[in-house]
Order: sequence, then C-alpha cells, then structure tokens
Amino acid sequence: MASLDPPAALERLGNTARDLVALLGTARGGRLRRAPEGGGWSPAEVVSHLADAELVYSVRMRLAVTSDRPFLPAYDEAAWVRRFTELDSDPKESLSRWRALRQSNLRLLESLAPEEWRLTGVDSDMRELSVARMAELLVDHDRQHLAQIRAGLAED
Repeated sequence: MASLDPPAALERLGNTARDLVALLGTARGGRLRRAPEGGGWSPAEVVSHLADAELVYSVRMRLAVTSDRPFLPAYDEAAWVRRFTELDSDPKESLSRWRALRQSNLRLLESLAPEEWRLTGVDSDMRELSVARMAELLVDHDRQHLAQIRAGLAED
C-alpha cells in the first residue's frame, strides 16, 4: 500500500463506519453467522475481529504517543476470534463496540501534531512502526475485511 498522508488516512478511517453500517444493514437473516464454504470467518466474526483489532491498535498508538519507542504487543487474531467472538452475540453490538473504539482513535489521531505522527514503537518482529504507519495498516485492514464481509454476504 502506498504511503498515505494523515488527512487521507483520517478520511479513509472515518469512511469505514459508513461502509460497515451499510453492509450490516442490508444483511439477510443467517448470512451474518454463516462461514464461507472454503473456511474462514463469518461476517459476524469479522465484525467482532474488527472491534478487537481496533482495541489493539488503540493501545499501540497510545503507547507510541506517550512512551519512547515502546514495545507494541502482538496478538493472535485467530485465537481472539475463537475465544471472544462468542461474547459478541449480536453483530450490531460488535459494530457498536467497534464504532466507539474507532471514534476514540480518530479523536486521538486528529489531535496529533505533525511530529507525533512520526513517533514510533517496536513490534514483536523488531520493526519500528510510526503512528502514521499504524494508521495506514488500519486503513488496509479495514479494506481487506470489508471485502471479506462483502464476499461472505454475497455467497448463496
């Protein structure tokens, strides 16, 4: 993915809510809970995962903004889906949780001075990630999972 400037990243991160609401609002019956034929996560599991990922990125960005090159914790996405999706009994509640976290993260990102976008943390692979790069990763994460939800809802 090409590098995004902060205003473009903020715009794309803000637009995801509209796309998710539209997708979930048009979903029929059991479609949200049906896993794809070839395996993978159901649309409901994807929404739950998006909320969990938003939580993790929230912590990572806040650590980078307030600490000197902090360690950015990794997490096993599949393990989180297996363990925590059952706590999200209603995909619309998962969406609400995601929206609250996303709004909080957008407020954080909108508050940053230009030099704060360049603050970094170090991930478990010893890569240095700036706040700007984390925002870009979230944009790409959104894009991939929105496509996954669309595909899952389109399957007959």
